[in-house]
Amino acid sequence: MHISESIINNLLIEVDALSYRISNIHQTFLNTSHVGLRERLFNENIKISQRLNEIFSIAKVLKDRNNENISFSSLLVEKCERTIAKERIEKNLFFL
Repeated sequence: MHISESIINNLLIEVDALSYRISNIHQTFLNTSHVGLRERLFNENIKISQRLNEIFSIAKVLKDRNNENISFSSLLVEKCERTIAKERIEKNLFFL
């Protein structure tokens, strides 16, 4: 395994963890009425969104450096795009 593949694998694992955390945040946000907790969850969601965008930027650079159509970097870009899209849809839950 090349070093870049190892980095990409670590980023894939992080995107999975962030995606899972987003789901938990939204579920908890809907089930609580505690104002302090809701504010903390909202702020954490913003930080996760920023991190996902950072990973997405890194993934695009790695994909552009690779000349293969199917690669780990392509998988990372796709996973980031889907997670960001899911996060945008679920973000609307904060404003119901």
